[in-house]
Amino acid sequence: MALLKSFTMPSGVSGNYVRLISNRWDRSTREGVAWFALYVDASAAQSGKQALSPFIAKLWLTGDKFDQYLSPSALENSDILAQFYIAAKAEPLSCDFGSDAFANAQDD
Repeated sequence: MALLKSFTMPSGVSGNYVRLISNRWDRSTREGVAWFALYVDASAAQSGKQALSPFIAKLWLTGDKFDQYLSPSALENSDILAQFYIAAKAEPLSCDFGSDAFANAQDD
């Protein structure tokens, strides 16, 4: 599972494979956080090569947004990772490429 979209780092190096690398979620506080990394491409990520950016974006879901994506009813037909990817395309991110950086990304 990943997102496909090209990004060029300030150093001039480009990558097009974004993978969720870490997440934390807590039903009791209704908070979920996911961190995403950028890789050159799918083969680089799958072969264990280092990410171009160990942190390209952070997604934070709280309150009603947590419920929308990570509540028991939201997870009935999906898993947590899939829901984080769905939310990353629709919700604001903390990202140097803009809060909607993944809005038009393709699913992989």
